[in-house]
Amino acid sequence: MTDGKAKEVGFALIGNDLLQRDELSGRTVDEPQQSRSHHSSPLHSVFYDEKQWMDQFNEDTFKILDPDDPLMKRFQDALKSHLQRIDGKLDEEIRELEAALKDANKTREDEGLALYEVQQEAARQEQAIDQYKDMLAEVVNLRGDISERLEKIKSAHKRLQDELQAKKSKEKLLQQSVESLDALQRQFAKWEQDLAANLSISQRISEKDAATERELIYQKQQKDFVLLKLEDEVWKLQSEIKDLDEQLQIKDEEKMALGQTLADAAADLEALEKEHKTLYSAWNSVLVLISQRDKINEEIGAEQRRIKESLQNLQAQVENLKKNSNKEMENNERLTALQTRIKDEINLVKKLYDTDKQKYSSLEKNFNKISKLIDQNERELAVATLEHEAASNADEQLGRDLVKLEKQKRSLEEDLLARLDDKVMHDKALKNLNRMLHETKDGNLESEVNLNRAENAYGKSLLEIEKLNSRLAGERFDLDAIEQKNEDKRRDLEKIQADIKNHELLQKQKERKVAQLNKKIEELSRGKEEIDPYDAKIQSMEKNIDETEQKIKKAQQFWLRQQGYMYSMSEQRDRQIQELSCICREIMLMEQRNYKLEVQLDKQRKEEVNVNRSMNGLQHRLLQINVKLASQKELRNELEDKNNSVRNEYIQSLKNAELHLIQLQADIKRLCEDKCSLKEQLTAAQQDNLSWEKKVQLITETNKSFKEERNSGGDIALMKSELHKMEIRLSYLRKAQEKLVQDMEFCISRRDNIVDEAMAREKKNPKNQHNQRIIMKKRLDDQKTKIKQVIKETKQIENKIASIGDQQKTLLEYLNEGQKLLRQNEDVVPDIEKQIVEAELIKHHNLEVLVRKQRRVNMLRELKDGCYKSVIKSEMVLDEEWRNQLNLNKNLNEIMEQTQHDFPLLKNQVRKILLTLET
Repeated sequence: MTDGKAKEVGFALIGNDLLQRDELSGRTVDEPQQSRSHHSSPLHSVFYDEKQWMDQFNEDTFKILDPDDPLMKRFQDALKSHLQRIDGKLDEEIRELEAALKDANKTREDEGLALYEVQQEAARQEQAIDQYKDMLAEVVNLRGDISERLEKIKSAHKRLQDELQAKKSKEKLLQQSVESLDALQRQFAKWEQDLAANLSISQRISEKDAATERELIYQKQQKDFVLLKLEDEVWKLQSEIKDLDEQLQIKDEEKMALGQTLADAAADLEALEKEHKTLYSAWNSVLVLISQRDKINEEIGAEQRRIKESLQNLQAQVENLKKNSNKEMENNERLTALQTRIKDEINLVKKLYDTDKQKYSSLEKNFNKISKLIDQNERELAVATLEHEAASNADEQLGRDLVKLEKQKRSLEEDLLARLDDKVMHDKALKNLNRMLHETKDGNLESEVNLNRAENAYGKSLLEIEKLNSRLAGERFDLDAIEQKNEDKRRDLEKIQADIKNHELLQKQKERKVAQLNKKIEELSRGKEEIDPYDAKIQSMEKNIDETEQKIKKAQQFWLRQQGYMYSMSEQRDRQIQELSCICREIMLMEQRNYKLEVQLDKQRKEEVNVNRSMNGLQHRLLQINVKLASQKELRNELEDKNNSVRNEYIQSLKNAELHLIQLQADIKRLCEDKCSLKEQLTAAQQDNLSWEKKVQLITETNKSFKEERNSGGDIALMKSELHKMEIRLSYLRKAQEKLVQDMEFCISRRDNIVDEAMAREKKNPKNQHNQRIIMKKRLDDQKTKIKQVIKETKQIENKIASIGDQQKTLLEYLNEGQKLLRQNEDVVPDIEKQIVEAELIKHHNLEVLVRKQRRVNMLRELKDGCYKSVIKSEMVLDEEWRNQLNLNKNLNEIMEQTQHDFPLLKNQVRKILLTLET
């Protein structure tokens, strides 16, 4: 029986799963449900109740077939083949995208190298810019120094103003104290006059009444003094009471407003709670409906999301690559434009450098050639002198021959001219025409060529003129110095040339002597006369000639060296001229900068004048404001005292309200917790109630089944009928399972068809896909613009918050400074009041002592005059009276100390009495 029940429970669970899936797919199974619901056997009723209880227990659990079940193999194979096809397609797309990524990375690397080179060139240019920035920073630093000086002067001015204000405030306080003392002095003077008048009247009336009147006057003075102080205190208290009444009215109004806001807030909270409850109930109902809908869409949506996510990721990567490539292309175009400009400038500089170099090399070659030619000329001079004599003789003979030939030539030419004159007369017309035509054509061609050449030459000449102008401006300066040097060298050369001429004259003289000697030698040789001393002279003369020739050669070498030195000096001069031109340009630039700086300095001076004017105006305003502040300080102190008292009262009231709110919130939390606990208890009680009801129903049904079994047949018949029913159900369930598997295979095949159709549509209409991408791009761009706007707004709000925070900080700092000053003043005020009270007490004590001494002096004077009769008393009596007076004084002191302890507000008045008793 137990095995049969377990099997039936398993088949029932499978049947419930099938029914749920049929309901989700829109199908229903009616006949088997009806046949199951109307069984009459008691055991089936018990099983059906157990099945209902199991359904209720497993309502929230998701029931799935075992994956190892043989029924699932067909579905799994079909799904596997479908997923493999999709996986293959996605792999192909990924490979294509990877190849495209590799190509993009290669192009990116190439562009990166080009960018690196351009960045290096840009860094070089930035270095030059940094140098200019340093120059500007120096100017800014100069301006900063000037501004610092101004700030120091302003701070010193402010300090002086603060000191003046402090001294003025002290003067006002002292004036007030002096005025109060003058008023008291006037009152005392009036009282003294009144006393003197009363005394004179009392002396006239009677001597006896004088003492009594004096005592009464003294008591009256004391009472009047006490009454004055009481009136002052009453007036102060009345003014304070009025201020407190006004503050209480203001606080009552604020309290009423706070009560209204609290009532409005409570009503809003109640409305919100009601709306929350209604929304919560509606949301629960919506969630139930959504859960039923989402169970079907989750499986299909999961696969679609995966595919979409992969496609979106790939599209996002492609778009990022496109954007990056577009940005890099734009940057590359800019950099290539810069590179071309820089290359053009470099080529121009190189061309100029090559032309200068060629000129320099040509000059060097010319110099070398000239030096070589000079050497050759010197060598050839020696040869030419020898050949000149032979050539002169040959020239004379040739001259004669030429005269003869010229005569023959003239005769032949006259014959030829006579013959040619006839031919020329006939051919002149044709030749003139042909010449005119050819000359016009050649003239046109030459004119065009000359025009082009002239244009090119004009452009080159302009460049050279600009260069020459820049060089000439510097060369003029160097010319003066070099000309001075040349003059010195010319003088040296003139001296050398004079020496050379002298040597040449000496050489000619010696040559003449040598020639004469040679003649004499020849004559002597003919005469065969031998003279030994002359031979010695001849040899010595020959040696002198050799020495003079060597000196001449050395002088020529020195002259060549001097010419080389002159050439090097000219080159130095050219270099100096170039440097001077550069220096002149720099001087021009510096003059322009100085002019700009002077303009800026003039502006700053004008600004300083304006600042000084504004400072003077502000000083006048400050003086006026100080006067107003001095007049309003007393009012401010009174108002601040009132505000402090009102603030303390409000703080206490707010604290009480906050405590009340905290208590209310704690009560609300407790009530919510109690509500939740009661709900849990209620649900537990309902569950217990349902379980007990089910148990009672089971017991009643079992009792009925037992009774029916006793009345009808035995257990075997019932078992057979139940087994037959179970077999029928099993066959039905197997058919349902086969249908379910077929439906699942159909779903997979349908999915394959959907994927194939989608791929075919994409291949047929790639424009739709492109349009969708464009739409998505537009949406993304819109979202990006919105995000940027939101970011800008947030930045603006943050900046506003920061500025407000800064303002708040400054205000808090001003408040803290004001509070510190108030605390300092509050700390100082009680000390000053104590000092004033002590000074008044001392003054009162001194006044009483003075009055008593005056009385004593008057009494002694009266005794001296004999106004009183002397009473004789013993020392014992006097001692007893003295002791009684001392005891009386001690008792009075104790009483007054006790009153001071009991009534601390009357401390000052009691202290006055104590001082009088001590005296």
